[in-house]
Amino acid sequence: MLKKAVLELGGSDPFIVMPSADLDRASEVGVQSRLLSNGQSCIAAKRFIVAESVADAFLERFVARVKQVVVGDPMEEATGVGPLATAGIRDGLQAQVQKSVDAGAKVLLAGGKREGPGFWFDPVVLLDPPRDSPAYREELFGPVATVFRVKGVEEALALANDSVYGLGASVWTRDDAERERFIEGLESGMVFVNALVASEPRLPFGGMKNSGYGRELSHEGIREFVNAKTVRL
Repeated sequence: MLKKAVLELGGSDPFIVMPSADLDRASEVGVQSRLLSNGQSCIAAKRFIVAESVADAFLERFVARVKQVVVGDPMEEATGVGPLATAGIRDGLQAQVQKSVDAGAKVLLAGGKREGPGFWFDPVVLLDPPRDSPAYREELFGPVATVFRVKGVEEALALANDSVYGLGASVWTRDDAERERFIEGLESGMVFVNALVASEPRLPFGGMKNSGYGRELSHEGIREFVNAKTVRL
């Protein structure tokens, strides 16, 4: 028997920061979004696309906040990042980072795989990885942030959309025209403006492109799993 399906297949969500953004708040939420569930979240911010005019100021805040995060026992209240789920995820992530650095990505924060027992991985921040590197093309499922500098809105849009994924996107701007351009132009199932991409029962959840098809949650999600019966008398 044929059955309907909804597929959510991961993402490489852009986190876009424009000159008018509140940089303190954007950096705070950016770190939270990147390190959510130790970076092992489909809607974690993975690609930080920042306007050149504020890139240095944003990166100063962002990297400083990442450095403050405690990597350790997830049962301890002070811990911000715990171990990764499997050895395969840890080792695969390390290989992606190394290949990206070898290809020309600049290391702003060196972390990576810890030796010894446990699937530990200290946060990494990479800057401007080239287009043929894993950090540009692939989903990084762990505490690795990639940062790109762009000249303006159109370059930010082009970079954000240059991905096989299209699950969520977070846009930080206080300019109304920029906000509308991103909402219209982003190839993403969900766009959050000045906010963390999140799921909640009131809102449909899902993506486009290789991030899957269909929607979960809200009334759209309910309708995905029911059949409409047409009756004519």
